[in-house]
Amino acid sequence: MKKSIYLLCIVLFLVSAVQSKSIETPKNETVMKYSILVLYNVTNHWLLLKREERGKIFEKEIMPIIQKFDGKLKVRLFDSEAFHAKTSDFMIIECADLKDHYYFMEHLRDTSLFGKPYIQLVDVIIGIEDGFAQFEDEEYKPD
Repeated sequence: MKKSIYLLCIVLFLVSAVQSKSIETPKNETVMKYSILVLYNVTNHWLLLKREERGKIFEKEIMPIIQKFDGKLKVRLFDSEAFHAKTSDFMIIECADLKDHYYFMEHLRDTSLFGKPYIQLVDVIIGIEDGFAQFEDEEYKPD
């Protein structure tokens, strides 16, 4: 099972690299681009809501947070319950500053998603897009 999760992560990061949208970064500065995979499960509290109620919660509580970080984060949402037994949903967040990701998650924690709870976190995986290439350009000095 761990190999399957590892392969899924690799595929997701490759897909995110192909579909990446620009994120604001300081001019003339090399900035690392972080990809964060947030795995979570929806709870029965969420599943018992009618789809219209779920939509209202998302529109009222979650969309304003996503919009607040527009240009700083790229957030994509995915369903996985039909393909994975231990994780029902996941998010891919891309950013140049981990502080933005942290603040985004803190804002989410203040919503009913975590308060009711409607979701429970399973895992958070952070990777650096093309980190090896930046390391080689900036730090690697062959003998």
